[in-house]
Amino acid sequence: MTYPGSALFPGGPSTDLATVQDLAAFSQQAIAADDATAIFLLKVASGMIRAFLDQTVTLMPDDVEYLDPVNSSFASLRELPVVSVSTVEISPDGGLTWAVVPASSYKVSRRTGTITARQGSSVRWPADEESWRVTYTHGYQSVPPELAGVCCGLAARYYSTPIAVDMERVGQRQVKYNIEAGGFSAMESMALSGFRLARLA
Repeated sequence: MTYPGSALFPGGPSTDLATVQDLAAFSQQAIAADDATAIFLLKVASGMIRAFLDQTVTLMPDDVEYLDPVNSSFASLRELPVVSVSTVEISPDGGLTWAVVPASSYKVSRRTGTITARQGSSVRWPADEESWRVTYTHGYQSVPPELAGVCCGLAARYYSTPIAVDMERVGQRQVKYNIEAGGFSAMESMALSGFRLARLA
């Protein structure tokens, strides 16, 4: 599985889902803004969250996506939320030529990312795979706080404890770091799953 969303994992934005300042506030300790370990862990945590959600999350202007239409009538954009659609193009010849579709010939659901061809227009919508090409802006201007919190929680856990340590004891105080499959704790998995389901509702 690829991890979009950082310079370490090409193919997505370099913006992390939380800052070092956020991590310091979350973990209640002083962390320098240029702390290499904190920066690295936030990048990794951001990539893991993006991979789990299969979403870029942060604002991505003028992204281009090739769509597979269903019955020449509608197609779904992968990234949500849809902020705006600037251009819809169609190709009747397998991508050799492209024609811009008038905005009056289709409608867009920003919530679900569905582009639907309007019936009765003069446009002949193709049905072939990747015969619709859409340029659109998607994502959040500000990272939703629940995602920033999960990012900080994941990064903080590894920042404060060696990855190989599952349990540590200091005097009478014992702490067990229970990391479940995928690197997320049960609470983090619930937050991410809830966020994903809310987007689809």
